Amino acid sequence: MNDIEYYYDPEYQNFLLSSKRRELTPPEIVLKHFSLKDVQNIVDFGMGLGFWTETLLKSIHKEGWVWGAECNQDFLDEVLHWKNREDIQRFTPFYMEKADRPLLPEWIPVPEVIFASLVLSTFADPGQAMDGLVRSMKKGGKLIVLDWVKNEYPVGPRINDKISLDKMKFLAEQYKLEIVKTVRISENVYGLEIQSGPEFEYGYYDLREEETYSEELIRS
Repeated sequence: MNDIEYYYDPEYQNFLLSSKRRELTPPEIVLKHFSLKDVQNIVDFGMGLGFWTETLLKSIHKEGWVWGAECNQDFLDEVLHWKNREDIQRFTPFYMEKADRPLLPEWIPVPEVIFASLVLSTFADPGQAMDGLVRSMKKGGKLIVLDWVKNEYPVGPRINDKISLDKMKFLAEQYKLEIVKTVRISENVYGLEIQSGPEFEYGYYDLREEETYSEELIRS
């Protein structure tokens, strides 16, 4: 079973909002390591069924906004139903196709933070995925990554499909990204805070920048 298939497995879907998930990535522990109190816009990249939504809303600025990106349409439908039923404010879930180098859509505000929990290991090249996400943020913004320690665990990816902390750091550095912080969240999950490094060049894949430049050429 490959890592795309496990994500759609009913057992894994049940896990996404379970007490086991809370034990694996306890929100109160995670947010002790990553301060979000002044954040106006944060993207929950690969939000799943919205496990982090309420925690992120409580952690960011009181007028801040959570943008939930999800490529599984079934998950997105469930989250939209929950948002409407519970009247969740300051939260916009949206569909985003999975791409090797994900770039956020232009219609959402450029975020200061992207939060990616248990999702980068589903990419063939997590370094390339990190590159795209950092390009989608404000310069100096931070990418917070939670991912699987290379241990056996009853649900989720196979051990051979997990990306060790050392390899995740190596992949980030290949794309000129700087590891600001690494933490052990639990026995089976690690965390990183990542920013653009001094040699990182924003403009090359920055579609917003390219569009702005094209508009200026048209005006002139």
